[in-house]
Amino acid sequence: MDDPAFTVILLSVLAAVLTCGCFLCMWCDDTDSPEQPAETPEQRVARRLAEWEALAVRAEAALAAQAAMATPPPPVVMPLPYFPYAVAAQGGGATETPQVECSICLEPLRQWQLCSEVPACRHVFHRECLGAWARSSGSCPLCRAKIVSGSDEVAVADDMV
Repeated sequence: MDDPAFTVILLSVLAAVLTCGCFLCMWCDDTDSPEQPAETPEQRVARRLAEWEALAVRAEAALAAQAAMATPPPPVVMPLPYFPYAVAAQGGGATETPQVECSICLEPLRQWQLCSEVPACRHVFHRECLGAWARSSGSCPLCRAKIVSGSDEVAVADDMV
């Protein structure tokens, strides 16, 4: 018991217990100052309810501000009709036909490949390319005409672009 290390350890433990006890007492004390009377349970419930209501109002305002800044979702695009691409027959003995390109992927349209046409402007693209484009923007990539699925049969135009 006469060991100085033991005495230091014992005093450190006592100081730590005393410090924890003081902090615990300060944490548990609900009153703001000694002059104010203690809150009744009804007052405490009313105060906490008011705090929750104020928090709900702030949350609703934050959600409204976030919704106002959010971009609107892209328009819902109905599936566009599609058809197999057929190279138009050229009259007058021409052997070479001009190659038509999909303006989205820049690949040529090949014989019997599935293609779609924008009904408003009749521009033709690969089916997959136009479907992906329509889901992201909703307008023709060439002329920005609105892409709306038509109820008419798709006519393969001689003037495909």
